[in-house]
Amino acid sequence: MQWLFDHPWLLGLLTAFLLSGAIEAGSQTGLRSRIQDDANRKEQMVAIRDALFVLTSLLLGFTLALVAPRYADRRSVLIDEANAIGTTFLRAETLQEPHRGRVQRLLQQYVDARLDLGDAGLDEARQEDAIDRSKQIQARLWQDLVDVAGTDRSAVTTAYMNALNETFDLHEKRVSAIEYRIPRPIWLLIFSVSTITVFTRGLTLSRRFWLTLVLAPLTIAIVIALIADLDTAGSGLIRIDQGAMQRLKVAMTVKP
Repeated sequence: MQWLFDHPWLLGLLTAFLLSGAIEAGSQTGLRSRIQDDANRKEQMVAIRDALFVLTSLLLGFTLALVAPRYADRRSVLIDEANAIGTTFLRAETLQEPHRGRVQRLLQQYVDARLDLGDAGLDEARQEDAIDRSKQIQARLWQDLVDVAGTDRSAVTTAYMNALNETFDLHEKRVSAIEYRIPRPIWLLIFSVSTITVFTRGLTLSRRFWLTLVLAPLTIAIVIALIADLDTAGSGLIRIDQGAMQRLKVAMTVKP
């Protein structure tokens, strides 16, 4: 099931087929139940159908409003992390050798690990490797800071320590932003309500028309695929641009 949510537009395609089948089932059920021949039955089903379409629209709108800010947050955290690493790299220049050169080399390796984290996509092993490398580099950077602070407790060291702390904090924020996904009960609710909605649409059809069987399911499926795409950090058509981190890597490489 998780694999399907990691491929949002395949999920949308399967959803379109599922909902088309549901509306066709509703149409067949309506014909056998002779709903169109009873004005009272038809009036009741039309009222239920309209209410369910409103509910489906609100549910999809609420979920889209939930994931859109999370996508923006993931992008914002990446930019903040690139800025924090860049600041730490610059403040490391104030350290004495051999700490200065060692710290800057470690920060260059750290940027590579963060780029690998963003490029890992759906490869969980690659994600874990990037996270482990990041933590190992963090431990080495912290140990180096401890050595520096043992002999130098000036404002310069404090400024470097603050920048390094911010870099460490943003690591966890970024990992948490990647791990956050729409809870499964919300997905279950979306699929259940959408299926019932198009089923009732089929019940109220006076005549079967192929375009009627396609439009509503396809529209709902596109919105569901878009929500799943925004919810998935490593796959789909909508990706997080790592331009800020890539520019930082170039700037740190050409630094004399």
